Amino acid sequence: MRTGLNKHGSSGRSQSRKLHLEQLQSPPSLHHPHKVTRPLPFFLPTRVTFVSRRPSDDNTPDELQRMPSTHWSSRASRKRRYSTQPIHVARSAPSSRTARPEGITSAQRELVLLEQRVRHPGTRLKVHLTWDISFWVAVIFVLGSAVWVINGFFLFLPLVGIGSANFTASAWSAFVGGTLFEVGSYLMYVEALNTGHGELFGPALRELLGHASGTVSQDPSRDSASANAEKSRTGSGGNGPRRIKFRWVGIGSWRELGFLACFIQMWAATIFWVSTITGLPNVIAGLPDDPPTAVTDIFYWTPQVLGGSGFIASSLLLMIEVQRRWWLPNLSDMGWHIGFWNLVGAVGFTLCGALGYGSLVSSGVNYQSVLSTFWASWAFLIGSVIQLWETLWREDAAPAPKPEEDA
Repeated sequence: MRTGLNKHGSSGRSQSRKLHLEQLQSPPSLHHPHKVTRPLPFFLPTRVTFVSRRPSDDNTPDELQRMPSTHWSSRASRKRRYSTQPIHVARSAPSSRTARPEGITSAQRELVLLEQRVRHPGTRLKVHLTWDISFWVAVIFVLGSAVWVINGFFLFLPLVGIGSANFTASAWSAFVGGTLFEVGSYLMYVEALNTGHGELFGPALRELLGHASGTVSQDPSRDSASANAEKSRTGSGGNGPRRIKFRWVGIGSWRELGFLACFIQMWAATIFWVSTITGLPNVIAGLPDDPPTAVTDIFYWTPQVLGGSGFIASSLLLMIEVQRRWWLPNLSDMGWHIGFWNLVGAVGFTLCGALGYGSLVSSGVNYQSVLSTFWASWAFLIGSVIQLWETLWREDAAPAPKPEEDA
């Protein structure tokens, strides 16, 4: 009898340990929303805090039921700032039995370890930026803003007695700056259109360039439908996996603040770009000294006002996107500061066009119009540099939700 009891007792303990290991190795249950942030009532949520819990079980230890919280934000998702949980690479003491490779110095070993840490897929630093669309959006806006700063010097310095006016240089620098803003704004729209699968940007771009160079025989499609520019995603409702294609054109959800802001930004940049084309030499006769008033107002100053107004709307939406309330600034978020400085620049560009209507009849109005372009360009440059910094780093781990926060 004693032997039988031992067998049954050992079997019970073995089954208990097996059950415990299965609970440890089994994936957690679905994340449960703890707090949903919706700055504007009509639009989709922009931030969600989740709490993951295992199914309640009497045999499951309490610490296994409570899982760490995580969060999602629409801007971080659009900018591909999420990654797997980072790991710490520990360096063990060298073993006396391990022969040290000849010719390898201590500094070289440290560089190898540093490269392993930096290039690890779980690191917060994004080093694989070649095919990162968010990175190129930021780079193009930095370049465009820098060109606008140069344009501001061309226009402003002669007004304060430094150098002479150079209309050709100022006109062509404005065209280059406007073109870069147009390209950057279009990539912003593409980035928002492909939120959640921006990793397809590289294959889709290579396919597009292949069609352009004639190395791909098939006709290019709007959705880049090659096998390299798409991925599968498990559908909900029992529909099975579906193919996700990278899109260069299309329409996203109008209830998504990020997409709406990027869509407005693209069209605002397009309208503003018209003024940089009509401002080129010999496009409008007599510009800048004695142009026809009606033509100049319609085709030169009005696109600046309309485009700048669109920039204002886009910047406000991008600021609201990262706020917890539409009226409450979020000073701790880089995205908010990017939107703020872009808003300052947008106001300056709009003032430049609005004051430009009277710039020919008043030297004071002309001075303020040019000055608005000057400080607005610097504001755009500040916002673009912050955006570039943002794209280099992945999102921090989410802190645990606070009980006092509104659900």
